[in-house]
Amino acid sequence: MGRPSDYTPEIADAICERLACGESLKRICSDEGMPAYSTVRKWETVNAEFAALSARAREWGCDALADDSLQIADNSDLDPNDRRVRIDTRLRLIGKWHAKRYGDKQQVEHSGQVTLAELVTASSGE
Repeated sequence: MGRPSDYTPEIADAICERLACGESLKRICSDEGMPAYSTVRKWETVNAEFAALSARAREWGCDALADDSLQIADNSDLDPNDRRVRIDTRLRLIGKWHAKRYGDKQQVEHSGQVTLAELVTASSGE
């Protein structure tokens, strides 16, 4: 049986459910009965509803990966170095994928000069 290439709400729901659990799209698409990775990416490009659903599912997936990190940290059966690698990988990924929520604090630098008159004008609302 070939891979499905036609968009259906059932396949979209199955993909989004798994994304929300923290699975990668690549892994999901490698399963039998799932569309190819490139097919799903195309759906995200041409189907605004699916794009929104998958984006939300990926946000929830970041939460799931954060929860996984806590479970890994509490698992004393794992070697400490193994735990560190697993946790660090998840935290780095979610920091990139969902930077607003999980990313490192960003510092903004200003170059140039601001005169006292500009500060007074700005603070008085004129």
